[in-house]
Amino acid sequence: MRVHEVTVRRSFDFQDWQTLSRTASGFKSDILLLCEEKEIKLDAKSVLGIMILPLREGTKLRIQTRGGDEEEALDAMCELLE
Repeated sequence: MRVHEVTVRRSFDFQDWQTLSRTASGFKSDILLLCEEKEIKLDAKSVLGIMILPLREGTKLRIQTRGGDEEEALDAMCELLE
């Protein structure tokens, strides 16, 4: 399992949510996004789940990946969110 904390650099819109979900779905690993401020924990592969996250500039998230391609998945999620 890999875990990394990020601070979102910009606000996300619907297309960004779709891109994030589509990218996450390309990995076999489980990918969770955790927002402790709002006590939210969700699957990054779910665009509906991502839509409830406060993905605005300055939001702090923890990304957790687990599986055979967890390192690559974590890198991809960090690239999209930071």
